[in-house]
Amino acid sequence: MAGQTNTAYDAVLKDFYEGPVREHIENKVTILKLTEKSKRSWNGRQVRFPLHISRNEGVGARGESHSLPAAGNQGYVNSDIEAKFLYGRITLTGPVMAASRGDKGAFAAALKQEVSGMRRDLRNDLNRQVWGVPVTTGASAGKTGILGQVNGAVGAAEEVTVDNPGTRYLKKNMVLAFGVHGELTGTPKDTGTVGNVTSTTALSMTANVTLDDGDFIVRGSTTGTENSYDNEITGLSYIVHDSDDVNLQTVVTTSNPEFTAHREENSGIGRDLSLELMQVAIDACDERGGEEPTLIMGHQSMRREYISLLTSDVRYAPEQLKGGFQTLTYAGGTTPIPIQFDKHAPYGKLYFIRLEDIKQYVMKDWGWADDDGAVLSRVSDKDSWEAFMCWYGNLGCERRNTHAVIEDLNHGNLLF
Repeated sequence: MAGQTNTAYDAVLKDFYEGPVREHIENKVTILKLTEKSKRSWNGRQVRFPLHISRNEGVGARGESHSLPAAGNQGYVNSDIEAKFLYGRITLTGPVMAASRGDKGAFAAALKQEVSGMRRDLRNDLNRQVWGVPVTTGASAGKTGILGQVNGAVGAAEEVTVDNPGTRYLKKNMVLAFGVHGELTGTPKDTGTVGNVTSTTALSMTANVTLDDGDFIVRGSTTGTENSYDNEITGLSYIVHDSDDVNLQTVVTTSNPEFTAHREENSGIGRDLSLELMQVAIDACDERGGEEPTLIMGHQSMRREYISLLTSDVRYAPEQLKGGFQTLTYAGGTTPIPIQFDKHAPYGKLYFIRLEDIKQYVMKDWGWADDDGAVLSRVSDKDSWEAFMCWYGNLGCERRNTHAVIEDLNHGNLLF
């Protein structure tokens, strides 16, 4: 009988696992599940389309025989969406393959374990990227990939205090890179591996690091200067924002304020969620963009705040709540708006999104890299085989003024 070959292992990997990985990733990330893939074609590394940004203001009332209004024109600006490249990688050693030789079920189980784990981890990280941590000032304004910021200088020590938004996106065994914009786009100030996350604001590295107060934290690499800074997809925290310092899709917001979302903030001072605030957000979308949001999203802590807000107004009819609410919907517009909650959503914020105006711009969908005809490839100078999945694309917005966010909301009972 013929022995096991690379072709045989390749068939197992492709035939049994390619489909489920892609399907499970997209179906478990709420925004990707609910938004459509754009049919716009790519032009090199980016997709470009024009935005209708202003009206013809050559109109006006005049007296008899007075001069007509000066002619105006419709205003347009180009919007460019750059592709981001996401990857997931697995490795199987020669001994693992040898141990399973003659027992196909054992190899399939080992492979399934690796693929299932990668699928879960890809989904988790992609869901985090869908939100992102916004930076709205300085050279890093609008940059993606940030997981947090160093709070206080670290002089050759393992303990690091983290701020904005704390350690919620940092996990044990993560490889991190630290630095400011110029360092993260060149040589990071320092790199290291997380040994343990000790609290919501502190972590311990496996070796000493030397850092400055305010350094950004991103996913890094043990093999060089490569890191995730400005290489992740554009998250909702940037799309649903109104900062003049953050341009989106190359549109300069200072000269095109129409291409901003509505933001209800309270100067960092916490306040309780209210039905009035929610109604203001919906009305702002309708007034500025001419459309109502079709989805409300926030962290699970906002679900608890919303339920508490309505507890005193529960009716006797099953699942009926004040103001036309049924289960978790809000009837503040022409139709009830569903409310969904996500573990990676920012704390203290509630987002009002028009799904039709947010698109996935996909150059290459999730799949195993097999352009050379093989999924499993030999690792150079190693008794190992590897495979990786990839996705090229980005999350983008075609109309920004149909979205809103309420910020500075009180929230309690956070889990760690």
